[in-house]
Amino acid sequence: MNVPKMILPVIAIALLAAFIFFMGNEEEIIEEPNTAEGSDEQNEADLEENEMKDYSGSFPLTGIKTDEKADYRAFGVMIENSASARPQSGLYQADVVYEVLSEGRITRLLAFFHSHQPDRIGPVRSARDYYIFLNNGYDAIYASAGGSPGAFDLFEQGTVDFISGLDYDGTFFKRASDRSAPHNMYTSYDDLMEASDHIGLTFKDRRPPELPFTVEPQEPDQEAAVIGVSYNSSINDVQFTYDEGAGGYIRSVGGERTDDLETNEPVAPRNVFIVEASHRVIDDQGRRDIDIESGGSAYLIHDGGAVEAEWKNVSGVILPFKDGEPLNFLPGQTWINLVEDIDDVSFGDAS
Repeated sequence: MNVPKMILPVIAIALLAAFIFFMGNEEEIIEEPNTAEGSDEQNEADLEENEMKDYSGSFPLTGIKTDEKADYRAFGVMIENSASARPQSGLYQADVVYEVLSEGRITRLLAFFHSHQPDRIGPVRSARDYYIFLNNGYDAIYASAGGSPGAFDLFEQGTVDFISGLDYDGTFFKRASDRSAPHNMYTSYDDLMEASDHIGLTFKDRRPPELPFTVEPQEPDQEAAVIGVSYNSSINDVQFTYDEGAGGYIRSVGGERTDDLETNEPVAPRNVFIVEASHRVIDDQGRRDIDIESGGSAYLIHDGGAVEAEWKNVSGVILPFKDGEPLNFLPGQTWINLVEDIDDVSFGDAS
């Protein structure tokens, strides 16, 4: 068919417009998969980041950052605190330490080990029932060398996952030759792990409960450069002295600084938490029943300041509150002293 010459330009323009329209639409169709491809890459990057976050975070009992998963249980170890047991081993590497009266005016220590793995821990000493209940609040594997009648009742009932130092004396627990019994039994983190495996106790995939932490100190009610904790015994009274360089409160007992036997490292907890609890002597040996359930007055102390607080037992863990609201610890070691009367605590300056 012959097309008039005057129509040719019109047809050419129409074809060009159609081509441009088609190319424009084709360009949009091509771009859409590219955009989707970019989203996939971003999603993969986000997934990788989230997977990495699953393996990072903080140790649950110190709040210290770590790239480890830390999905394993803590060990709660009974450590003697009589004059014959000092200086002790491994205390500066504990995450949390409870200091509580045992008999007479002598305290005993329940030390929880999770983020550090000491080569030597001790001297290991006997259990009391209230220490076992405190231990179970942290879902820890408990180690002691014997115990009171009440403690043995709990062992026999299966109340606690327990490693007996007396049953494994010479294997997972060893006697030091430079001290006399019963002040000379020691263990290590690795020995406790081997003992757990030997007994068949579950160790992996059970993290301790997360303690509450913040990087901001609580607003103090008073200065607390030096803290005195009286147990009405000159050789057992405790003092904490704030040392910014040490990162916490250097502990002394009976007027002697608490240094590690092997390393001479000082015990210097970041947090000192002092709680008032009812004490009652229950036998002629001076053993006690201590109320660790009812709550009461407390001081939360860190970075040179003390907060007048209360304590509550939350699922077996003693925690600080103020006016009904929870308070936080600062990242680091926490030392918890139980006292009969909150007035047994005094504050002073460093001069």
